[in-house]
Amino acid sequence: RIVFLPPYSPHLNPIEESFSSVKAHIRRNWQAAQDSEQPEIYLLEAASTVTSEKARGWIRHSGYI
Repeated sequence: RIVFLPPYSPHLNPIEESFSSVKAHIRRNWQAAQDSEQPEIYLLEAASTVTSEKARGWIRHSGYI
């Protein structure tokens, strides 16, 4: 049985939570982003804030497990 998500339900979509986490990191550390000579490295650092524990929590919260 396939259960589809409602049309727009970011609270049920774990990837939206991870995007939110990365964007929050960038907002908190915006000066470092502007001072960075390699913005792609800074973006990787921001993405590394998405830990496996956070991902498990978001997936659990969405009801997938």
